[in-house]
Amino acid sequence: MTYFRPKALKPGDTIGIIAPSSYIESDRLDAGVGVLREMGFAVSIHPQTLAREGQSAGTAVEKVAAFHEVVLDPSIRAIMAAGGGNRGAQILPLLDYDLLRSHPKLYIGFSDSTAILAGLASKIGLISCHGPVVKTLPTLDQGALTTLGTLLAGKIPSYPMNDAKTLLPGHGEGRLFGGTLSVLASLQGTGYLPDLAGAILYLEDTGEELSRFDRMLWQLKTASPFSRLGGLIFGQIGLPEETGRPFGFTLQDIIEEHTKGLNIPVVINAPFGHVDRSFPLPFGGLASLSATQDDIKLKLAEPLVV
Repeated sequence: MTYFRPKALKPGDTIGIIAPSSYIESDRLDAGVGVLREMGFAVSIHPQTLAREGQSAGTAVEKVAAFHEVVLDPSIRAIMAAGGGNRGAQILPLLDYDLLRSHPKLYIGFSDSTAILAGLASKIGLISCHGPVVKTLPTLDQGALTTLGTLLAGKIPSYPMNDAKTLLPGHGEGRLFGGTLSVLASLQGTGYLPDLAGAILYLEDTGEELSRFDRMLWQLKTASPFSRLGGLIFGQIGLPEETGRPFGFTLQDIIEEHTKGLNIPVVINAPFGHVDRSFPLPFGGLASLSATQDDIKLKLAEPLVV
């Protein structure tokens, strides 16, 4: 697969908003749009953004129509998901990938949008941004917000890895892929997950009990062997209280078991995930990861956009 980067944004450029997953409340949409405007961007909110069908922001057909319309709108330079939730993957078989290839625009989102980031990469090689959705912008850490602006402008930020911890030392180079573990695991065998061989894989999740986290991590590493990766980074993992019989293993126990014996750098507690201090990352961009017991460095080898 040949990967390519969309165009950079400058102050005054328009970001188009759609809701590819669950619906968003209008007050949360307005608050997030306000942040984008404070950053110097114009905003175009597609009418589909406030659609509702059950928990979903309208039907898959409505979502795809909105996606195609913002892609074809010459005044819109990038697309941001309004929120996360569920049902984003349902649009993947309906998207016109020839259209998206001929009108490449930066897509920004995380959580359920992990599926869309993966679909764009696997089908047309478009590099995207694993970053905030509109409704998370008002509470996003200022450093993470600044990093978003740096990425959108075509510059290379630095990542604060002070609180991260090295499980396995080493150095690796490759394309950055990742996102929410539960979504990535669900894409196995669908044709919408990029080839992870040689990649630096980053993983986060929230709301999954330890037993499910363990099961999904096993699934992902069995289908896409971690031994073939260039590096592995675990971000923030939000765990609910256990129900039923205690699982008996800690989060770190599980990660250590599934990464034991790997000859690649493995890092935990990196600053991204379903938290306010979530630094945006490229999805598909080239990077390097170096980890010792005393120092961790994640460096982008190229800007997110051109």
